[in-house]
Amino acid sequence: MLVRFDTHPCLANQVAMDILRKKDGLLLSNSGLVADRASDNKLLVALLHEAISFPQRGEPAESPVTIARKSGGSALVVRVTPGPDLSAWPTAGTRTALMTISDPDRCLKVREKDLTRLYGLTRGEAALANLMIQGRTIEEAASDLFISAHTARTHLKRIFLKTDTHRQPELVVRLLSAVL
Repeated sequence: MLVRFDTHPCLANQVAMDILRKKDGLLLSNSGLVADRASDNKLLVALLHEAISFPQRGEPAESPVTIARKSGGSALVVRVTPGPDLSAWPTAGTRTALMTISDPDRCLKVREKDLTRLYGLTRGEAALANLMIQGRTIEEAASDLFISAHTARTHLKRIFLKTDTHRQPELVVRLLSAVL
């Protein structure tokens, strides 16, 4: 999301808004973005102000940070970098910070049709690749797809060939970098 100096977002994608609507760790109030813990909120405001006030410095040294959650779930990971100058937008102000929020508890799902289009994977191979991206083992993925572990391994070998990878971590990095 793009955030103004007053900590109000001027542009945010749906995933960011979903995280804020949960009001677990980070929320959007009338006064702007607010972290649950006062110390997290103070650091977040300082990062936003530094990125907006001194864009030439790049990403603040303290970024990224973790934001604790009331629910006890994994902490949110927030990265703050200088954003674009939006002086052409009359309501946005001139400078912004780009704030990226990652929720480790949110299941990452890649569109299988993108994997099919980019790498020529079959629907079955794309489904397996998607589960591998989510951190599933080959046995867990096979069970989820109602296929044998042998069939899953055969799919995985074909995926390696089509993506020019050799190991599962390498495959996940390749696929994520292509679709994110």
